[in-house]
Amino acid sequence: MSHSKPTVVILGTNHFNSPNNGDLFQPETQDILAENRQQEIAEVIERLVHYNPTKIALEVLSDQQEELDESYQAFLQGKYSLKANERHQIGFKLGRAMNHEKLYAVDWNDQVDGIPDLEDWADTRGSHVFEEVKEKGAFLTKEIETYFNNHSVGEFLRWLNTSSNLKANHEIHMLLALIGDHDQPVGAMWTAQYWYYRNLIIYKSIVDLVTSNDDRLFVLYGMGHVHLLTQFLQESGRFNVDVVSDYLK
Repeated sequence: MSHSKPTVVILGTNHFNSPNNGDLFQPETQDILAENRQQEIAEVIERLVHYNPTKIALEVLSDQQEELDESYQAFLQGKYSLKANERHQIGFKLGRAMNHEKLYAVDWNDQVDGIPDLEDWADTRGSHVFEEVKEKGAFLTKEIETYFNNHSVGEFLRWLNTSSNLKANHEIHMLLALIGDHDQPVGAMWTAQYWYYRNLIIYKSIVDLVTSNDDRLFVLYGMGHVHLLTQFLQESGRFNVDVVSDYLK
């Protein structure tokens, strides 16, 4: 006898506004507010509406839920100009299209005591692994920028969320885990005690949103998170995990 489960879809994205947020690699995707890009985003929203989400989860720190509520309510009342970031451009617009009263902040990103800054560590001591990380990251960043510049937002998001791109991104994290030496496995510490920990907390926050088996969660996150969040959500056995590209066609 099959029990119905809530459904979840994750849309991985780059940060449209190219923030200086401490990410090692930050593709520059300009002009998301230009008229043609706005039209392309409207088409993406139209397609995502077919997924019929009941709740939308955003990469906003959980303790900023109140500010999120305020800006979203102001937006619904036509008193707020959206910024170039993907939370506004996709999250807010999809929420409005679905008549949602509320969007959900599910991010966590605190400092973890004793976790070294890998870049500082590698700069001080030298690390051929970190050099390889920088090389691979620069290559992926360039690839993302080039694809974005030559395709519509919908095509770009579909491409970004292909399994080969998500895999390449996760491989960089697996490479970061190799930084350090036997006495100081700093990369393993960072990957387990910060990166996996952070994504497990996000996963828990997503699970906590479920109030019924009819829930259809839509999760919008930086693409670096998609591999782990998908893994955790699938392995939990609590969800039907749909593939976002089915809705972007």
